Amino acid sequence: MNEGERLVVLTTSSQQDGVRSQIEKAVGTHGKHRDLLMKQVPHVSSALQALRDGHGDIVALSAFDWLKEDTEGLMVAGVLPRKEPTWVLVGPDKPEYLPLEAVVVCEHELLRRQLRRLRADVVTVDREALAEQCGEMEHYNTLEPLERWPWVEEKMQQGHISGFIVPRAVHTDARMKSRRHTLGLQRDPTEQDRERFVPPPLHGFALLVTRQGFPAKTLADMADPSAYLAWRMESSMRESMDSDMTELVGIHVEQRKLRTILKSAKNDGDEMVLDALVDPEHPNKKVLRGGPRLEFMIETLSPDGAVTASCHRIVASEDGHMGMVNVLKEFTQLLALMTTDHEAMKRGVPGMPPAFMDPAPRMLSLQDQHPRDE
Repeated sequence: MNEGERLVVLTTSSQQDGVRSQIEKAVGTHGKHRDLLMKQVPHVSSALQALRDGHGDIVALSAFDWLKEDTEGLMVAGVLPRKEPTWVLVGPDKPEYLPLEAVVVCEHELLRRQLRRLRADVVTVDREALAEQCGEMEHYNTLEPLERWPWVEEKMQQGHISGFIVPRAVHTDARMKSRRHTLGLQRDPTEQDRERFVPPPLHGFALLVTRQGFPAKTLADMADPSAYLAWRMESSMRESMDSDMTELVGIHVEQRKLRTILKSAKNDGDEMVLDALVDPEHPNKKVLRGGPRLEFMIETLSPDGAVTASCHRIVASEDGHMGMVNVLKEFTQLLALMTTDHEAMKRGVPGMPPAFMDPAPRMLSLQDQHPRDE
């Protein structure tokens, strides 16, 4: 296949996952230099079947659709540049300025716990609970899935809730007019006093799916190798989690330029990162090893958000697989330590107070239900 041939890109209407807007932008940009035609089909499953039948060359879909759909005989030939994976609080104010005991709609357990880490007084509810409180359950059940978040926005504007938390793509694709406030990774040094929200994995990816054997180099100008790498790493880390942990763990993988990491570490005064990347014996503080770096973040929290278990690792991109294995190993060991009751010690430890030998309950319980969940 040469670049002069037409490529037919199959997609669906917006699923509020950001994929439709991403592929539209990509086709609009790269279609100026090559023959690209975008066709809309009703469902992701029908798009994949049309691809198998030869009625198209590429299907654009989310990382979650790739997991749940039948993809036999297909492959991911590339990934578009990743959109911001962080979630947002939709409402008039940032989470720090919500009213006391504000009611916030949030469907994801990890985000509920992260919000409580910042604001222990906040009450979180799901959409069904909101519908019951408003006496609109019958109407809510008649809504299509893509109409339900706009309905929540309407309830917020009517004063029933103070805000709601959704993936960034939901706010964008649903064309919401209410303000959004990023629940971010807080890399900006001016925001270091804010809590970090490591997002649930796999958000923001738009995969370019083709039949097996399709020459992936044909999509090289559209695809982003760093996004592809991040998708592979986050997918592997997510798959390594037990099923009961899937909704409780935030994972973020990103390839970053070394210069950017060093600048951020200097601004933040992060001596640990600087010591790992710079030769302290060199008169000019020479970097130990050049090239981009892969940054891994993973965390989980207790139901009340008071206790966090997290790991953060930066490795050279070529060492990405080993870096992923190591950060998962560290995180697993940390969880085992924090979720285990500690028995009394028979021997003292020199330099430690006597109370150090006493039995102690586990630091972290993951599966308990929080009383402010409704």
